[in-house]
Amino acid sequence: MRTLPINAETTMFTSVVPIPTVGNLPVNSYLIRGDEPTLVDTGITPEVPEFEVALRDLIDPNEIRWIVVTHADRDHVGALSRLLTEAPNATVVTSLVTFGIMSVGSEPIPPERAFVVRDGSPRDIGDRTLRAVRLPLFDNPGTLAFFDPRQSILFSADCFGAPFSTPDFALAEDVAAIPDNELEPAQLLWGSADSPWVHFVEEARFADNLARFLQGRPDKVLGTHLPPIHGDLDRHVQTLTKLPSSTPYVTADQAALEAFMATMAPR
Repeated sequence: MRTLPINAETTMFTSVVPIPTVGNLPVNSYLIRGDEPTLVDTGITPEVPEFEVALRDLIDPNEIRWIVVTHADRDHVGALSRLLTEAPNATVVTSLVTFGIMSVGSEPIPPERAFVVRDGSPRDIGDRTLRAVRLPLFDNPGTLAFFDPRQSILFSADCFGAPFSTPDFALAEDVAAIPDNELEPAQLLWGSADSPWVHFVEEARFADNLARFLQGRPDKVLGTHLPPIHGDLDRHVQTLTKLPSSTPYVTADQAALEAFMATMAPR
């Protein structure tokens, strides 16, 4: 678990997940230390203990007032159940779909501790108001991004993700440090694998939705599966607009997986 300050208010927590035949995927969550401290997602299940230690180094969980859940996938809600106990003053901000998905699982969000939002909804968190934003690219229908106008930061959930050839790329402090010949293929692979429906979308319409998502041109884009984007949004927009006409990702079958695992066996 790596902890990285983004600025004086926001800190990123990163795990790196090696995915066989795909690459090294960063998984990020965030702490905003404003008047009403707020988490954006809660990391992956296998690293809940490490996440809790890293979080407690920065804040007493009793001080956390809001937990923003972009969607209910396990790499976003890993520590949520524990935090609902350890952060008794926290309310979960999420979509109705996410609330519903969690409700039929083993770790439901108590209704009295949920605040449901949709595209365009504001949520006052003390010294700022977060705004929920519908994403142009997602793998879960309950997904929402969130814009913090005080910091001009867009928390973009799974949009702009990329699995990298090395853990060092996944842990880069600024995505600008990653060369195009590494980043663009990785982003196209991620977009195709995580949101395969994108290949059935008209490219112009997808580009329009992407422009809407980035309206206001945030200073920073902080996603779940990419190092921080500090400006230079056009680089990433140009890549993502290629997705609908890019080559669809074909997942490995059992034979391919076994062949890959054989290369990992000790010699």
